[in-house]
Amino acid sequence: MKFKDIDGKIITIENLQLALLQADDFRHYRHTDPGFAEFDARQQAYWEDVYQKLLALSQQSNV
Repeated sequence: MKFKDIDGKIITIENLQLALLQADDFRHYRHTDPGFAEFDARQQAYWEDVYQKLLALSQQSNV
């Protein structure tokens, strides 16, 4: 399975369930240092986008 990420790169998924678990984890990571707030916001947006696209792929494969 493949999809295009928020940066326009093609991502290939071999294990959809594992990818969903990993993206779900990554979208919740934050630094404790507030100096990373801007970076964390970009990363959170990226992983939320990936997670939503993986969910859509999962729903398509279950139909």
